[in-house]
Amino acid sequence: METADAGSCHVAEVMGTELFTLTPDTVVASARRLAFDNGVRHLLVLDDGTLTGIVCDEDLRTAARDALVGELMRTPVLCIAPDTTLDEAAELMEEHGVSCLPVVKGTELLGIVTREGLALLTGGPEAQTDVCVACGGTEEVRRDPRAGMAALCADCLGRKLPSILTSSTS
Repeated sequence: METADAGSCHVAEVMGTELFTLTPDTVVASARRLAFDNGVRHLLVLDDGTLTGIVCDEDLRTAARDALVGELMRTPVLCIAPDTTLDEAAELMEEHGVSCLPVVKGTELLGIVTREGLALLTGGPEAQTDVCVACGGTEEVRRDPRAGMAALCADCLGRKLPSILTSSTS
């Protein structure tokens, strides 16, 4: 898809369809783990199969581990239809200060469009990839809940920190 034509494309053509959902009674620690394990920043909250809220990595990072998702979810959720253009979706995100929009048809949840995803398609400034805070790398970077959702690459996540008790003499 050419960048110039991307804005007139419908969100149904590019939306993410692998959705990660929670219930309002999910504990924040579990939500953090789900987001981390799947490398996602936005989790949708369903109550009896109905979209009732949304939480992002920032919400989870600042919440107590034992809090419930229902206590911090953002509601009501601003949603868009599958025939919304990418330009319209980007404009709505900007206007309402949100970083993602669930895509629905009636009451059926179909997918999600994120600001980062739109930026990748259109070449916008948000297309920047996460950078590992430990080494500056950009490959396989994830946000680690054990480190306050800091961006860390796979190498740094697996690296053991040197013990302060280890002698530096050889």
